[in-house]
Amino acid sequence: MKFRLYYEGELRPTQRDPLSHEPDKIAQHKQAMRRGFHKQLRHLWRTNRFLSTYKRSPKGDVADRSLREAGALFDYDENDKIPLAEFLAGQYSKFGYRFVPLVRDEIALLCSLDILFLRRDGPGSVIQAGDIDDRIKTIIDALRAPSSPNELVDGDLAPGPDEDPFYCLLWDDRQVSHLFVETDLLLDEPSTEKADPRRVRHVITVELRPYDVTYFNLGFAGS
Repeated sequence: MKFRLYYEGELRPTQRDPLSHEPDKIAQHKQAMRRGFHKQLRHLWRTNRFLSTYKRSPKGDVADRSLREAGALFDYDENDKIPLAEFLAGQYSKFGYRFVPLVRDEIALLCSLDILFLRRDGPGSVIQAGDIDDRIKTIIDALRAPSSPNELVDGDLAPGPDEDPFYCLLWDDRQVSHLFVETDLLLDEPSTEKADPRRVRHVITVELRPYDVTYFNLGFAGS
């Protein structure tokens, strides 16, 4: 499965992960980005044939069993199954949200991110910019579900009217198996509201493929 996400706006650097008792200083910024990705991923789930039609049984089924396992063809009745997004929302609930992560450990997917990073700095100025890695960390944090309550602030402690369930790419950032970043110059004419040097435009190419084929993740090979 291959698709593209995008982000445009200010991008603040994440200098380090906060300790468990400390608030994330840019939590609100990351959650705003996360909400933008949620809308794009929600549209992907509604329009991708595999994601929009696949169903799972809340009782458990054969989906995560390897093709090598004997007896994996036995399954629950179709009448017992619910849409995949609703199944996941029931499995991945925390901090008042019902998350629908596309990539998670049990489905054995490799997740590759190829990021085109357009910014006001000229190409080849990574050393001068100095915080490219820290800003990439912010992007990846926004692509996953919050890992602790300190990644949310008071205004984010409940999902909005169109955020139940809440779609995200990753459940954990360790699920990124490959990362490639290309930086270049953002060439549009900056209007007054777009003149901020921290403003960036990103195109994120996401590619998912199985590393241990199961009855479920086989659908990612051709969708």
